[in-house]
Amino acid sequence: MNIGIDAHMLGHNETGNETYVLELVRALARRASADTFFIYVENREALPPEVTRAPHIRVVDYTTRSRWVRLTRELAQRARDDALDVLHLSYNAPLALPARCALVVTIHDISFEEHPEWFPYKLRALLKWSVPRSARWARQILTDTEVAQRELVRLYKLPREKIHVTPYAADERFHPLDDAALLEQTRARYGTSNQFVLAVGNMQPRKNLMRLMQAFALAKRRYALPHKLVLVGQQLWRADAILEQARAARDAIVTTGYVPDADLPLLYNAADLFCYPSLYEGFGLPVLEAMACGTPVITSNVSSLPEVAGDGARLVDPFDVDALANALGETLTDEHARLAWREKGLLRARQFSWERTAQQTIEVYERAMRGADLTLQTASAN
Repeated sequence: MNIGIDAHMLGHNETGNETYVLELVRALARRASADTFFIYVENREALPPEVTRAPHIRVVDYTTRSRWVRLTRELAQRARDDALDVLHLSYNAPLALPARCALVVTIHDISFEEHPEWFPYKLRALLKWSVPRSARWARQILTDTEVAQRELVRLYKLPREKIHVTPYAADERFHPLDDAALLEQTRARYGTSNQFVLAVGNMQPRKNLMRLMQAFALAKRRYALPHKLVLVGQQLWRADAILEQARAARDAIVTTGYVPDADLPLLYNAADLFCYPSLYEGFGLPVLEAMACGTPVITSNVSSLPEVAGDGARLVDPFDVDALANALGETLTDEHARLAWREKGLLRARQFSWERTAQQTIEVYERAMRGADLTLQTASAN
């Protein structure tokens, strides 16, 4: 097969979506393959050397950074020029493709349908128009979890057999570190203090950071905790209230902004606890990353997070500030509990693999191509 993968988001700090595409492409590059993969990029430098050197990978530069030009003209032209059998994109499908090219679309979640109040108007309007259209037009759909699959079936009335769950994984750089000096340097660089709770995720309403900060303040008072709370993530829509509340806590809360990928494993390892009380996730990759580093995890008992965390994390109602405060305090003051959650998390993280995800994705490409072939044969017969 000739397979095109849209990787325009690489190098743009798009967090989960960027991580997914990068890790999928890396896993595909590591495989021996008779297929040829065309990786369409805006930032060639964002691809690691093992991808660009793989004999079955072709890196192709977009001629534009305009989303409109990419979706209306360039992707269709690339599909023709590169004789694509399959084109794989995230969320937004092009307006047209050659008949022989089967479309595969990844839809991580449809939170904009369930919770439109979490999105700016223009983005919400774009997603509500483009994603249902892409889902209907796609030959096959990839998503992260069974929860996300059920939502796509329920809201878009799609056949379940068209939607394939391909779970993600923590990259191999997320693992336990024993270098005490390096971890101490990391704490000093980010001003975390020696003991801290880590939260990773863009500053936006669905990450539930306001309740997390309230719960952390309660836990500090109830359990006399010396810890700080460290919030890692870009400042997105409606981040001002989060920053104002963090500033009001003075030196008890640290906000780092966007952190380079190389520093994330260090911060996970340096933390005493990772807390991810999100209200909604398609997957929740930071939960697995923290587990893979051996950091005890507290996360939400809603959305896809119980499916991802399994028995490797302590689950809590993200709307219950009091329960979250107690979970923080009890875990931070009980060394045996932290060690138990560390071991459970490490075991859980090992159950996920990008190699397995890549294999499942290739099987979906093959299924999509077979469907496209059947469509062409039927059209020819008629």
